[in-house]
Amino acid sequence: MLKALFRHAIIAAMFRKTICAAGLIALLVSFLPNVHNCASAQETAATHRELKPLDPNDPRLTFSFPIQPGRKSLRFRVNLSRAGNIAGVSVFRDTDTKPIQTLPTCANVEISDRITKEWDDLDISELLEHADLNFDGYEDLKLVSNYNPRIYCIYMWNSKAERFLFSKELSDVSENLEVHPENKTLTTSAYWGTPWQESTYIWKDGKLELIEENSLFGDWSLQKDGVCGYTYACSRLVDGKMVTTLEKPVCTPEEMDDLPACPSAKTPPAPKAPDSKPATEKKD
Repeated sequence: MLKALFRHAIIAAMFRKTICAAGLIALLVSFLPNVHNCASAQETAATHRELKPLDPNDPRLTFSFPIQPGRKSLRFRVNLSRAGNIAGVSVFRDTDTKPIQTLPTCANVEISDRITKEWDDLDISELLEHADLNFDGYEDLKLVSNYNPRIYCIYMWNSKAERFLFSKELSDVSENLEVHPENKTLTTSAYWGTPWQESTYIWKDGKLELIEENSLFGDWSLQKDGVCGYTYACSRLVDGKMVTTLEKPVCTPEEMDDLPACPSAKTPPAPKAPDSKPATEKKD
């Protein structure tokens, strides 16, 4: 009898230890997510602290150039929000401390790129660029609104008003905008991994006009028997309308490296190649 009672006591003690251990493990398991979340929050906060916004008074945010040869240079200061987002640009004459214009950004400030102390001199120097975008002899402004891909807010100099005016027309198509004074054209380009599109514009009666467009659209997941994954196409302005001058299915990655040149606007689409099989002669 005593042995049985002793055995039951030992089992009860072991059971209590097991319960305590299980409870301790459960407590630790429930605590681990909180520890992980806390560690993640601390890591995020530490990262955020490391990426401190650039000082808005940093001298590299100030640019200077004349809007026309022979004229005095204007000063331009890129304005940053407290978080380091581009908020716009202020325009000054000579050594004036009061701006003659303050141009707001055309982008959503809160979601635009943050300019931090980690940015190097080259990146900061490209925040504001200038070029004669409408070939009227005056420099216009290209203020970065998104750094990658490179998209701009465009401000055109108005010689009558002696002010910069926002150009929504050009800002809407400003991705990787480049100017070509030699033939008075503007080009833009967009890349989405493999697919891409390049466009060429001219100014006509003060309006932007699309005259050329080349593209490679598609996806390998679309490829199946008789259907290629991508299509290479060229369009040109002909008699006031954009006309497809070339359309070529692209079925292999190797073909992408050897795309044909786009025909000019005056060249009609090439006719389909005739059947290459030789004709069989009739026997007598």
